[in-house]
Amino acid sequence: MAKAAPKKDPNALAEVAGSVYAGIMAVFTFVVLAVFPLYYHNYYFDILKAKYKFYWISVVVMAVICLIVAIVFLFVDRMEYEGVNTKRFFSHFRPENLKKQPAAYKFLILFIILASLSTILSDYKFESFWGNEGRFSGLFLICLYALSVFMIGKFGKIKKWHLDLFLLAGVRACLFGITDYFRMDVLSWKEGVKSTQLDSFTSTLGNINTYTAYVALVMGVSCGFFVTEKNVLRNIWYYLVLLISFFAIITGQSDNAYLALGALFALFPLVLFATRKGVIRYAVVIASFMSVIKVIDELNKKMAEKVIGLSGIFNMLAEHKYLEVIVIALWLLVAVLYIGDRVMMKGKEDKIGKWLRISWLCLIAAGAAAVIAVLYDANFGPNPEKYSSVSQYLIFNDSWGTNRGYCWRIGWESYMRLPLIHKLFGFGPDTFGILTWPFRQESLDIYGVYFESAHNEYFQYLVTMGPFATIAYILFLISSCARMMRFVKKQPWILAPLGATVCAGVCQYQPADSNTGYVGAFSSRPGDVQRCAGKASAGNALKFDIQKRTRIIRKVAGMIKCLKR
Repeated sequence: MAKAAPKKDPNALAEVAGSVYAGIMAVFTFVVLAVFPLYYHNYYFDILKAKYKFYWISVVVMAVICLIVAIVFLFVDRMEYEGVNTKRFFSHFRPENLKKQPAAYKFLILFIILASLSTILSDYKFESFWGNEGRFSGLFLICLYALSVFMIGKFGKIKKWHLDLFLLAGVRACLFGITDYFRMDVLSWKEGVKSTQLDSFTSTLGNINTYTAYVALVMGVSCGFFVTEKNVLRNIWYYLVLLISFFAIITGQSDNAYLALGALFALFPLVLFATRKGVIRYAVVIASFMSVIKVIDELNKKMAEKVIGLSGIFNMLAEHKYLEVIVIALWLLVAVLYIGDRVMMKGKEDKIGKWLRISWLCLIAAGAAAVIAVLYDANFGPNPEKYSSVSQYLIFNDSWGTNRGYCWRIGWESYMRLPLIHKLFGFGPDTFGILTWPFRQESLDIYGVYFESAHNEYFQYLVTMGPFATIAYILFLISSCARMMRFVKKQPWILAPLGATVCAGVCQYQPADSNTGYVGAFSSRPGDVQRCAGKASAGNALKFDIQKRTRIIRKVAGMIKCLKR
């Protein structure tokens, strides 16, 4: 009596499919993190269009490849496994399974739905979809961002080496930006640029605001790695990148850099102050930053004719009469903490407890309350003139934030004139320039430019897509950060993408433009790999041997050959 043929294990195909998709996502992640920031076409003259084209083509190519692979595996699954994996995959879209998805994905889906509704209801549907009257951030690009998040989050697996490659590209971009600050123009990109705009473009990113937003990501990643890395050589490398990013973000000439710095310095202690080593590393970060401020100040004085020069918040820090004392005191503190940890606390538990983090949280709350009080007093109090030395930061008027006050005022006035339906769901994605068209000539007469964007991502979403979409987007960022926080204890290096996401969220003070694409990569939980055919339950963990994988791969290859014929 012939033996019955062994029953085929459908999980073998699922594993192979998962491996293939993970490989595709690895390549795509590399392209976005390491190639994209350095890509250009015609220098600064078409930098925004070039970055936009590169990104959307990359996403579309990735999506097409994934679709082709899915069709092949679907065919194999139906022929060899009676469609078991296909059924399992589509079962994930049942309501009861969708409810189990992380909150970040739910808020992102809600954001996409609301953005789509805003486009449908818009009087400028074509412009809303493509964003061709703004910065190409219409529904099309928004959907590509979302697709990147889902594909990387579900089928990819962010690893440290991805972020190492990101830092390598970031260092190059930072060094180019630093040389531009010293008016060296080593890339020769500024030839033909109007003299009035020479200092507004830098590195391989273009506009200085976009550049500093990108450098903030580099700073967040390098800082997260530096404070958690145990390997000495790697830690030295991350520290060097951190110093370069500090130098680059300050010489980037945009005050939005200090928002990212403030967020990083304020929030990292909530994680780092759990251990003595975390406290020491944080002290090193602060001491290093203040040292960079001092170094840049000295260079500006000695090379005044060769540098662009800095003002604003930098001058407030650099001109502090006790700056040198502060720098020395911080490094002495680092030395005391290090010696105390090595000598006095040797062999004792590294954990500190919650009291230090709670104290720091109370300090943040008190500082936030103080800032709110000062802002209220400066704008509505009886004596606003007492803030004259810092009025450009505290008093909101048309000239606030390099004329962002005017931009926001005309945006708000235009928004308030909209009918209720558009107040709720916006005027259409990336239609700020159309919405504020009545003010265009006035803007040109007063400032010599017109505002096709709100120069604030959150306000941009409010007036173009409505309050519900804006809230959904904010909750997506918050839930993404909260999701990563849950894994920091098990995988401390996740603090790196968490830091980048925090910096990206804060730098939405101005449009992220091409940087928004990074949020998808950073906000996806590292290691969250969900195979295209689903996962088996914990009690039925999948086990695959090399022979099974090889056999499945051969079958897939054979199917592809048959399809070609």
